[in-house]
Amino acid sequence: MQKKIILSKDQVAEIVQANKYQVDDKSSFISRCIDGRYPTSSSLTRLRGAGPENDNLPPLALAGADLGELALIKAAGNTYGFEVDLKKTYQVLVELLGGIDNFQMHTDGHGDPTIAAAGCGHLKQMKLDPGAYHLTDEDILTLSEIAEDAKKKGATEVKLEGDHIEGAVLQVTGNYSVKTRYFLENNNGTREVEVFVFHETFVSKRHKELAKRLIEKKAVILVNGLDAEYLSEMLSEATEDHLMETAKRLAKGLPIYLATFAEDGGFDLTEMGTV
Repeated sequence: MQKKIILSKDQVAEIVQANKYQVDDKSSFISRCIDGRYPTSSSLTRLRGAGPENDNLPPLALAGADLGELALIKAAGNTYGFEVDLKKTYQVLVELLGGIDNFQMHTDGHGDPTIAAAGCGHLKQMKLDPGAYHLTDEDILTLSEIAEDAKKKGATEVKLEGDHIEGAVLQVTGNYSVKTRYFLENNNGTREVEVFVFHETFVSKRHKELAKRLIEKKAVILVNGLDAEYLSEMLSEATEDHLMETAKRLAKGLPIYLATFAEDGGFDLTEMGTV
């Protein structure tokens, strides 16, 4: 098992500079998990229209990928008192993504191959403690059924390999995303490192469009005249809650950095404390 390296600001800056890639609108809604073990092979996904410059690595990084999206929408409903039909929400998300083949989830070499997304640490934590994520046992069962249905119908389930060696949590804003794996040079030679990545801009952008569609399709029923803007804000709050809940469990003690990208690919890197 590789030893984890806690990454300094300078090291993370080097990773971001080397691993950044620009994202266009047609791919900005395609997701991956925050997991740092994603490979960058061009065979990673069937992402439509992706160019070789990003090796088909989905740019929108959030906890649990698209299954995590469904979980946080239901959690928002449970928390703020509005109705969420999870299976309708699943269909609305698939439509937004342009088809089931763009619906993303992942497993790993440690997960049960007969269970969809069994190797996703975020989903494992939700199953272990649904209440901490504002979910019920029934919600977890429905999410599991959706995962199996998605896999059966051709969703993309990436199999990640290796142990977790993430040495930092990276939050990203702007129209660039960042690959999670890198080889650092130091006095002891070359060491592979990884970072957890969450892309705030693309998640927020997708939530704004998704909120409108969820209301139009009656997958989410709001009360008292509340609108899509309200729903989008609640989804953002639930996203943060789920991200930090899993970070406390899987990334405890790691430093958090914010990479803010400019239009030309330049970026500022800010230290945000530790998990």
